[in-house]
Amino acid sequence: MQQRSPVQIAQLYGSVASALVGGVVAAYAVAESRVDDFSFSDDGLTSVVITPQWAGATAAVVAAVGVALLHRWGRGGLASVFAAVGALVIALPVIALPAFVPVSASISVTLNAMGAGTFLAAAAYPTKSHRAAQIALALGVTATTLYFGAADLWRDRVARWSLTLPGDTYPVPSTVPVWILLAATLLVAGVALVARSGQETDDVDTRLVTLGVVLPLAFTALYAWLGSTSTSHGSWVTAVVIAVAVTVALAWRLPQHDARFILAGLAIGAVSISSISFSSDWTWAVPAVGAALALGVAVGWKRPMPQLGLGLLAVTALSGLLDAALTTVAYVFVLPLALGLAVASCMPVAVGAVASGSVLPFTLTLFSVSATFLDPVSQEFGWSTAPLEEHGPAAVTTPIPLTVLAATATIVVAMSTIHLKRVRTAVVT
Repeated sequence: MQQRSPVQIAQLYGSVASALVGGVVAAYAVAESRVDDFSFSDDGLTSVVITPQWAGATAAVVAAVGVALLHRWGRGGLASVFAAVGALVIALPVIALPAFVPVSASISVTLNAMGAGTFLAAAAYPTKSHRAAQIALALGVTATTLYFGAADLWRDRVARWSLTLPGDTYPVPSTVPVWILLAATLLVAGVALVARSGQETDDVDTRLVTLGVVLPLAFTALYAWLGSTSTSHGSWVTAVVIAVAVTVALAWRLPQHDARFILAGLAIGAVSISSISFSSDWTWAVPAVGAALALGVAVGWKRPMPQLGLGLLAVTALSGLLDAALTTVAYVFVLPLALGLAVASCMPVAVGAVASGSVLPFTLTLFSVSATFLDPVSQEFGWSTAPLEEHGPAAVTTPIPLTVLAATATIVVAMSTIHLKRVRTAVVT
């Protein structure tokens, strides 16, 4: 049996590791950049550009454009340059030396998102026609977004404030520790450089680029117009309906497999209607989540069942109407199983589809952010210069029942559209 060369080994396994690490770093950077007082601001454009919605949309647009550029002109190590530039932008608050060029939290939201999007595009580059790498990239982004609360187990989050006293720029640290960012950059850039010989430049699918740019911008417009933190119940529901309709309309124009994953990304975004947090007493839950995720991937790899995966996502979202203990069990055990099954069942797809579909959970924040402010009881604010202590009993934070039902309905719409798209494709062919 002929032994594989180091280059072949790097191309085979390196792409998976690079995609996973790149997805985790990009999603973590976006989530960590959230400023604690974004809901206070009511100053026109400023009130939008410091929000998680803006951060997610900016990263998504940059990633979509970056993937298209690499797909068309990616030979020659351009992806490696993307990885290095993305990492530098993420680490800019540290590199800029705050004593001389301070980078405030409000500015860092946009800069960090641009860096995360560029880094994600570089990590996505070697995943073309590589099913395992695409699964790794998608799970790296989606799992990190959904289970970001687990980060409290190993770090105390540094407060980030956009509102400051005159003359106080309140510089912030890098969203990702520099040493982790350096190691991730070496991996992603190195794999992209090795993989470039096996990549062929090709025409860009303008439908995917359009979706990757239009959807985040549409979601941001809906957030600012109807779904901000001061929204009413009716306005929020209207925003969700329009967001789902736009997503379905753009996904319908894509090839069947690409459309299926975009709609799966919509369903994964909807299940973020409830968020889970862990305490040090629940450290065992993290390996449990990982095991359930791996099981879902294994099943989906051998027997693709995307509809079952989305069905389990709907069950998980609907569990928000049940007792808190049952909801926690659903988000610890059922959600990772459903996530792994749904993602693995949808691959492989075009690189643009895996990038744009994976970011939907943090691009569409009507579920993960806006919905929480519909309940007046949840609007508790505070101001402190001390590091935030967010440890507490493991629990799932669930908004009002109306939002849970809307999230469940969104997943059902995604499932139905996937079925109709498959039937239509079968009839045409």
